[in-house]
Amino acid sequence: MRVKSIIYAGMMIALVFVATFVIKIPIPFTQGYIHAGDAMIFLASILFGPLIGGLAGGIGSAMADLFGGYAIWALPTLIIKFFMGYLVGFFGYKTEKRKKSKKFYISLSGVAIWAIFGIWVSNTLNNLLVDIQDKERATELMKQMQVTTQDALVSTISNVQTTIIVASIIIPLIILFLSLLLKNKDKYLFSFSTLIGMTLSGLWMIITYFFTEILIYGNVILPIFGIPWNIVQFGGGLVIAYIIIFSLKRLKIFKNEENTQ
Repeated sequence: MRVKSIIYAGMMIALVFVATFVIKIPIPFTQGYIHAGDAMIFLASILFGPLIGGLAGGIGSAMADLFGGYAIWALPTLIIKFFMGYLVGFFGYKTEKRKKSKKFYISLSGVAIWAIFGIWVSNTLNNLLVDIQDKERATELMKQMQVTTQDALVSTISNVQTTIIVASIIIPLIILFLSLLLKNKDKYLFSFSTLIGMTLSGLWMIITYFFTEILIYGNVILPIFGIPWNIVQFGGGLVIAYIIIFSLKRLKIFKNEENTQ
């Protein structure tokens, strides 16, 4: 990395850290939180490419966990957020044509993994709705989720299931719509490749945090209820990143950074 790239990397690591550390909203039922750090990861990856995006995402997010009282998450976050940033940069940053085939196979694999994951989660929630007909099981889960009635428990499970199903259908349609509608305004920012990269990075984050939480806390059920919140974090981060990038472009602070890696 050149001196210019090191400066950019340091700047974006700091922005990811601040956005993650300062703006924290605890997730109900789990021991995690959502934040605005993903917006800065998207920003770093789109402006400066996969390496700087990955370093900013991994180091900045891990530091926020380390100093924010979530030290147990620092190492998983370092790995998860690095690849999250790298994916966005790999797909969205100007890359050579020979990488197109890699992008296609990664996209196909990501869609297949998400479909399998979504089906598994949906089936798990269906089984859970059957299980809580047993009073003892329902009482145990109500205590874990801090709800007072069985009806509230059923409603919560159904809402999570609906959110995941709707997101699985709506997100691809939104990506296609934005790409077709807005690519004439900016072929780089709204290219199908850029939007796919962001989507895959969000799916990567959701799935890997889910399984990491199972490993750390030894509970398969509760991490499912954090999935909708991670979808909100991903979607919000995408919107915030685009608002910032459009503002920077209007002010002509940044041009598309080529050769910064």
